[in-house]
Amino acid sequence: MAIVQNCILNERNRNGCSSCPPTCPHKISLTGLNGKGGRIALAGAPSSYRDLTLKNSPARDTQSKVYDLLEKYIATYQRIFDAENNRIKSLYLYSESPGTGKTTTAVVAMNEYIITTYLGALKYGVQPIQQPALFLDINEIQTKYNLATMTNDENGLNEIKSIIKRASSVDFLVCDDIGLRGSTESFRSLVHAIINARTTSDKPTVYTSNVPINELASVFDARLADRVRDQCAVIAFEGGSKRGRR
Repeated sequence: MAIVQNCILNERNRNGCSSCPPTCPHKISLTGLNGKGGRIALAGAPSSYRDLTLKNSPARDTQSKVYDLLEKYIATYQRIFDAENNRIKSLYLYSESPGTGKTTTAVVAMNEYIITTYLGALKYGVQPIQQPALFLDINEIQTKYNLATMTNDENGLNEIKSIIKRASSVDFLVCDDIGLRGSTESFRSLVHAIINARTTSDKPTVYTSNVPINELASVFDARLADRVRDQCAVIAFEGGSKRGRR
């Protein structure tokens, strides 16, 4: 009989997932079939990141201090099942140099959130949310926005509006590469709308950036930068680029 390989739940299963059938409903619910469907895939992170967890992240060895803090942060996800204190803070993952593992780590945080909410819902007898999290690549969205604007592509602009609406309301968001400089005022206003909506409703967001958090006012207005700082725990990454070592 075929068995499950590289299941994202392997670390949560007391005996591992090596003996589970490929039709395991929990694996399908999280990762779908053949990489299609499932809550992890629907979140939209790049496919090469979708099996990452706190324990198997390739950035863990080179960013051990970061992962010590991340483990404590992920433990706060249980608050969503606590009626009295369900607020989860946001994270601001920063390094001056690109390629230090910020995006990898942000996706780890997101995947762990999806797993926690799914298993917690089953534990408490409630229906798991189908799309509890979303990965938003700011560079990619900006490129799509610029192209749609230049070509007057109404369908493309409507698609972007739909993404912005979803990013504003989803329970957990990864906002990758938030500190874009040189973007147009109209595009910055869209990102501004996402952040404003999320800070107002206390929804957790994991930001990655090469811009120090105290310089966000040079990217956005000072009021919004202050709100991000107030609700974020800042984690700094050390060293230079590790790209090509994953």
